[in-house]
Amino acid sequence: MSFVVARMVKIKSHDVKGIQFHNQREKESRTNPDIDPVNRHLNYDLVNVEKIDYNKRVKEIIGSQKIGERKTRKDAVLVNELLITSDTVFFDKLTPDKQKQFFEESCTLFSERYGKQNVAYATVHHDERTPHLHLGIVPMRDGKLQGKNIFNRQELLWIQDEFPKHMQKLGFDIERGEKGSKREHIETQKFKADTLDQQVKDLETKLQDVTKVYEVEQQVDNIPVKDKPTLKAKMGLNGTRTIEISSEDYETIKSLAKGAE
Repeated sequence: MSFVVARMVKIKSHDVKGIQFHNQREKESRTNPDIDPVNRHLNYDLVNVEKIDYNKRVKEIIGSQKIGERKTRKDAVLVNELLITSDTVFFDKLTPDKQKQFFEESCTLFSERYGKQNVAYATVHHDERTPHLHLGIVPMRDGKLQGKNIFNRQELLWIQDEFPKHMQKLGFDIERGEKGSKREHIETQKFKADTLDQQVKDLETKLQDVTKVYEVEQQVDNIPVKDKPTLKAKMGLNGTRTIEISSEDYETIKSLAKGAE
């Protein structure tokens, strides 16, 4: 049986536009080789018929419920986004209609729990290796943003416990990760592991596609060759690798990184 992934990300004001670009595919991705433009037409949003302005939508949700004149703090969490997915084995067993039902039922469960009026978007991506849902919830309660109170530890545990049980009752062959272990988010790691491994191999061989890893671009752009002849790239799940490169290769990579900005 496959494990379900229900990972939460906190989104503040300076991140909203970037999330919009990614979810609605408004800019070509230079950092995620998983995205296949050929399958982009298979993506859809469960609550919005057309593309929306995320900032505008979030402000509308807050404004329609806000009590008082106090301004929203600049560092406030405006959206709590749930990433809903599983492994490829799980989705390969489902027909396209059943896949859509899986995401629809997920959206319905959380919409009813946190308020349909608070759901800003529910974007399903089929143009990446594993189908997944980005569910954006504006954490409004009693006239104000309350992300810390709504999504406290107890609530996050409820999601991990009750979400898979709910989906099982609907006939989906899926279960919770192991309690009290690192398996909580293991499927999220698997979700990107193959891509990260390939990035490491690419960097170790020719270092040609540095635009795939944002951290590498920054270091290449700023490190003087004569002072630091090695390139240290942080590769997420795979740890940190130090790679030796020649001065000539360094200049080539630096030019590629600048051209990708």
